Formats: sequence, structure tokens, C-alpha cells
Amino acid sequence: MKNETVTRAQISDALRKRLGLTRSQSLNSIDCVLDEITEVLKEDEEVKLPLFGVFFSRQKKERIGRNPKTLEEAKISARRVTGFRLSRLMKDRVDMSIKKRNTQQYK
Repeated sequence: MKNETVTRAQISDALRKRLGLTRSQSLNSIDCVLDEITEVLKEDEEVKLPLFGVFFSRQKKERIGRNPKTLEEAKISARRVTGFRLSRLMKDRVDMSIKKRNTQQYK
């Protein structure tokens, strides 16, 4: 199985080829989308991208944790966390692709 991370530059190249943009235009487009998602999340709102998924943020309460090395208790402060939930359609597409790849791998 191939574990490769897709980079911003690779997404930019794909946009450039598909839409006929310059490298600068495609990078600016990506930055603009990511900036907008960031601004919406800062306002504690969700970003819903139909057929793709939802970016969300939520507040976590303070709690007591444990240092795994020393087993000593430690206070974990309250904080805001950001997450992403894949849409059902996208999840099904990804699962189908993985199953297809695994089936071909064992033939």
C-alpha cells in the first residue's frame, strides 16, 4: 500500500492542468479557499462542502490526563479543537476505491 502525502504544490499543479491557470493563480486559489475556511472556523462556525465533508471546531473541557512515561497525573487545559467529518458519499467512494485496489493486489 502506498502512503504518500499530497502536497499543496501537487494540488496546485492539478488545478493548473485542469483549469488552465498559471502556477501563481492556482496557488492563490488554494490559499484563498484555505484562508476562508480558517476564518469561518475562527468564528466557531462549520464549513459544509456538499458531497465532500464538514470542517468543524468545538470546545473541549479541562480534564485530568496521565503522563504515559511517569504515570503522573497532569491537568489538560480547556482548548478548541478542529476536525473534519467526511460526507457519506465521499466515504463510500474512498472505501470502494480501497476495496478495488486491495482486490487487484491479491489477484
